[in-house]
Formats: sequence, C-alpha cells, structure tokens
Amino acid sequence: MGIAVSKYSDISNNELLEKFCSNDIISPNDPFWNQLLAFNIQIPNDVDEQLMFDTCSDALLQKFLQNNQQTGNLGSLVQVFITRATELLSAPNSDNVMLAWQCYNALFVIRAVTKYLVEMVPEYELCLHLDVQARTVNSPAPQDQSPPSSPIQEVSASDNQVSSKPMSGESRVEMLVDALIGLIIDVPITDNTYYLHLESINTLLVLMSVYMFAGVHGQTRLVETSLIFRTLFQGRYGMHASLLVKTLLTNLSCMVAAPPQFGAQGPGSMLINIASSLWSMLTFNATTRQTIYTNPPLHRHELLDRLKKEHPVANQSCLLLLALANHCISEDNLYRTALLQCDDTADNSATTPHRDTNGSASQVTPPRIDMAALHKALCATAGCEHSTLLLYLMLHSCKAYKRHVSNVANVEHLIVPILQVLYNAPDSNSHHIYMSLIVLLILTEDDSLIKNVHLVMLKNIPWYTERSISEISLGGLMVLVVVRALQYNMARVRDKYLHTNCLAAIANMSCEFRNLHPYVAQRLISLFETLTKRRARLCSEIEGGDINSIELPHHAEEKTEEIMEHIAVLDEVLRMLLEIINSCLTHQLVNNLNLVYALLHKKQLFQQHAHHHIAQNIEMVIGYFSTRLQRVQEGAGGDLGVTEVLQCIKKGAEQWSSDRLKKFPDLKFRYVEEERPEEFFTPYVWALISACGNIYWASECGARAAGDLLA
Repeated sequence: MGIAVSKYSDISNNELLEKFCSNDIISPNDPFWNQLLAFNIQIPNDVDEQLMFDTCSDALLQKFLQNNQQTGNLGSLVQVFITRATELLSAPNSDNVMLAWQCYNALFVIRAVTKYLVEMVPEYELCLHLDVQARTVNSPAPQDQSPPSSPIQEVSASDNQVSSKPMSGESRVEMLVDALIGLIIDVPITDNTYYLHLESINTLLVLMSVYMFAGVHGQTRLVETSLIFRTLFQGRYGMHASLLVKTLLTNLSCMVAAPPQFGAQGPGSMLINIASSLWSMLTFNATTRQTIYTNPPLHRHELLDRLKKEHPVANQSCLLLLALANHCISEDNLYRTALLQCDDTADNSATTPHRDTNGSASQVTPPRIDMAALHKALCATAGCEHSTLLLYLMLHSCKAYKRHVSNVANVEHLIVPILQVLYNAPDSNSHHIYMSLIVLLILTEDDSLIKNVHLVMLKNIPWYTERSISEISLGGLMVLVVVRALQYNMARVRDKYLHTNCLAAIANMSCEFRNLHPYVAQRLISLFETLTKRRARLCSEIEGGDINSIELPHHAEEKTEEIMEHIAVLDEVLRMLLEIINSCLTHQLVNNLNLVYALLHKKQLFQQHAHHHIAQNIEMVIGYFSTRLQRVQEGAGGDLGVTEVLQCIKKGAEQWSSDRLKKFPDLKFRYVEEERPEEFFTPYVWALISACGNIYWASECGARAAGDLLA
C-alpha cells in the first residue's frame, strides 16, 4: 500500500502495513496515516479473490492480533477515519474527491481487519480491540484530530499505558457506527463517493455479522448481550432510523450503476490514478453504463452476478435493510417500523420525515418513498432470493406498497420472475421456493389482481420449455406453474407447507378463472388423476400387505404409519382440488369451456370421489354436458371432433344455471405469519447476506458459520 497502487501480492511485504500490525504504537495524529491511506486497491469481487486477499494478508493479521491490544492501532485508525468523515460531512462540497478517497481507504482497512476479528474472536474481544487506546511517551500532542462528538484527550509526556476505552466515555463501536450511519445518510452518492457508501454499508454488515459467528465462538445469538446490537437497536438512533431506511430504499430504487474503482486503470502514482479515474468517470458517465434496466439479463442465473457487479450499493443496501428489519422483530425495532410504515411520495397526504429533537421514535414521521421506483427495482431483481424476501416484507406488512401493487399496470413484470423461480424449483433453494409461493399467495388475496391477471396475455415464454405455448394469459401461466410446483412437491419433497400454499394460491384465484388455456385445464385434471391413482395404489398395497414394494420419496421402504400419513395428505390435496374445480364451475363455468372439456374427457375419474359432497356438483355438471353431447352425437350419426364438442359445450353453457349447484363457502385464504418469526427470518437473512452479498467469507470459520445458519 502507500503511494503505489497495491496488488494483493504486495500486501504481505508492505512496510507500512507491517508497522500498523507490529508492536509500534501509532497515535491518531501521526503523519504515518497519510502514507498508509494513500493507496488504490480493488475490492475482492468473489470468493476466489477474497481467498487470495486473505492468504496474502493472513501473516500480517496474525501479528496484528497479537499486538493490537497493546498498541491500540486499530482504535487509532478508527479515530483517523472518524476525523476524515467529520471533515467530509462538514465540507462545503461533500463530493470532495480527496476526502472521500481517504475515508474510503481508511474504511477498507477497518473492514478488512474487523472482518478478520469477527471470524477469529468473540464479540467482546472485537470490542476490546476497537477500544484499546495506547498512550506512549513522547507522542506528539493531538492537532485537532478528534471530532467534537468524541474527543480524545491530549497525550501526556508522562503517560505510558493502555486504556481499555476512549476517554470520551463512548465506546469506539458507538463512535464508528455513528460515523457510518452519518456518511450513509448525509453524503450524496456520486461517482466520487460511490465506493465510500459501499464500504460504509459493508462495514456495518461486518459489525453485525457477530451474530453469524456467535455459534462458531461458542456463544448464543442473543442480541441483548451484544454491544453492537445494543448500539443499533436500543434507541440510540431514534431520530436516524427513518432516514437510514429511506436512504437504503432510495439506493435500491435508484439502482445507480457502479463507476470504475480508483486504481482500476493500473499502477502509477496516487495523483495520476485519481486523475485517470476522474477522466474515466467523466467520459464513461452514468448514462452510458450498462444496467439491469437498460440491458436486462437473458437468464435468471446472470441476474445476481450482474447485480453484485454492476449495482453493488443497491445490492448491499437491500441486504442491510433485511438485516436491520429482521433482528429484534418482536421488540420496538425502529428500522422495521420505518420500513413497513413508509409512505408513497405520490400520496400528497404524507409528510416528509424529520429528525425529532428529542430522539423519540414515536414522533419520527415514517419515510416517504417513491413506490414506483422501488417497485421497478423489485420487479427487475425479483428473481434474486434477497429481493424476494424484501418483496415479501413489503407486500405482507407495508400498506403503501401493497396499495401501489394493487393499482399498478403491467403486474406481469412482478409476477413472471416469481413464476420463473417456481418453474425452476429443482434448481432453486427450498427457502426461495417457499418465499416465492408466499408472495404469490399474498398477491392472490387481492380481488382486483386475480381478475386482471386473466386479461394480460403473454406470448412465447422462453423459460417455459415443457411445452410450446404461443400465447397464454398471465392467470393461466400462474395456475400452470403452481400446479407444476405442487406436483413436484408431492412427488419428491412432500413439504406440507409448500403444498398448502400452492393450493391456497390456486384456490384464491379459482372464482375468477377465465378462459383457461386447454393445456392448463388438462394439467389441472391430470394432477387430480395422478394423485387419485397414487392414493389407490397405496391403499391397495396396504390391503395386500406388500408394504415393502411401495416406492415413495426419501425411503425405499415405508412403514405403515408413514404410508397412512401420506394417504391423509393425498386426501387433503384431492379434496382441495375438488373445491377448486367446484369454485370455478360455480362462478365461471361459462368462461371456462376448456375445463368442462377436460372434465368430460376424464368423467369416470370423478365417479371414484362421489362420497365427497362437493364432488356431487362436478358430477352434475358432467352429467348435464354429457347428456347434451350424447344427443348431438346421435343426431350427427357419428363421433364429434374437438371443435364440435367445444361448440356443443358453449351452447350448453349459455343455457346453464349455476343455481342448480349446491352452495359452498367461497374459497379465500390469507397468509398468516408464524409466531416468533425471527426464529426463521433472522438466520435466513444472514444466509442470504453470505450467499448474495459482496462480502465474502472464504475462511473455514466463514464456511462453518454460513453452514450453521440454516442447519
């Protein structure tokens, strides 16, 4: 590091870093920091680069771990960063390239060292490393290096000791978090400050990752015992939480493309590289940069890679929002409250958030968000697992966003990416499938939406490869994909929650089924037939006593009790499918001739379910149309073709009265969140931060911590 541009291979023998990690005590006002922080280095962009960085820095970091509790050099660096950040925040031009560059470099080193400590030691030791303040003989007097909010006392010539806490009375964790939140909220994102914002967000995530590594260090994940989590969640930021949430949502909504990093042009002096970077930024401006809006990815698997590479601030802002909103869920979480109570800027009745002088959470106005811009970002990234989770949170609990979705045009932009995740269920994470289904279920609770989806026509869907469909309604595609997911779950996974949510989503839509595609109607009846045959086979095997010949998922041999449980599940699914078919026939028979055709084609199938009261309605419909077909066929003197059959069904439907059918309650299901949701969501969020974020844990501890999250 230093004046020359750094490569990872230069780290291990860099003299300035060696001094930082040695037993030399370096005070915050030492000119050394100006030399150390004059570097350009590329942020690791994947696990392999992180592993290379870790390998090159490991020996130095081990030396740092041995010496820092005597030198307090990390605390001194944090103090230098806070001073630079204070200068940037108070500067007339917060786009000052030199100040932003120095802040960024200081923060990069802080994050790298803190990340190592998080992986290697428990949180209380991390806090000790930050708070240690060495005072050494003959150290020069401070020259206005300490910000007004957290002054460090002058060093006395007679002092030669180590203090465990800054003399301001605040811990450096608190001071560091204050500075990070201040930078995120108050410094606008420009080409000069983009990577400073990214490092600020990433450093907050690294500090919060003590939760993720608590188990590795033999600790519980109770945030009440954590200084970092107490700092963030116990009221210190009552007047900042709303503004922080607004900023992070805006970061996601704007989807600003990343400029070139400093030093991306190759080796050279610091000034030459800054000039080169600035020239690149001026000539390669934001309007010419590729984004996921201007050039959407062709394949879903490209989306996350491009989001991390081209929009890292938006990506990390989403993850930090999830982390802040999914800790302390059952308590007074200011960030969660701000996120879920935010208003739409299009709603003139809403007011602008303000900083309450008393810091009272109850008096801070919820943030106003451009819901159209947020919705555009969530639609563009809905195929990513962390975006799906944020989408779930907003749909489930944010009235303003749910109202926007209910009224927005082109709802297919939101629904189709979710359906694509479900279609690729064998290749998708089970949690992602589950959250995608819940999102669909919540959407189907909207009466206007379930009507409108059958009016939106889609052509030539490239990712649906099972069958070529030239045109299908969005509603028909929803039924088709959810039926496929249900069939996959019943055959392989057999997760009760999954099939319950699948059935609930289809049931909510059933009263508004309109003009279902022939293939959709066929698949719906085919699923019913497949499950009926499976149930009959299981019953036959039990009655015959040949249990060992049954092949069911997970086990070559099923015990009788397990088989009976599976039969009970099949009975539940079959009953729900009957209710769905009945609901469609009761409310929309005249608009679903293809479904009637499919029923007539498999009319013997439903005779096996005559014991269900609801099946009697279906039998009545089948009987009515069968009689008409028989008369027409006798009059024609031969078999009828498909067109003639459909024409006969159409005429019969015009004379049909639904009053003939027995009335049953309308099908309407609503998603209800489980009690103690943090038991699922908190570890899930950290698994997403590990899998979808721009912070890479390449060590054995990192792999173990990530693996333990969803165990």
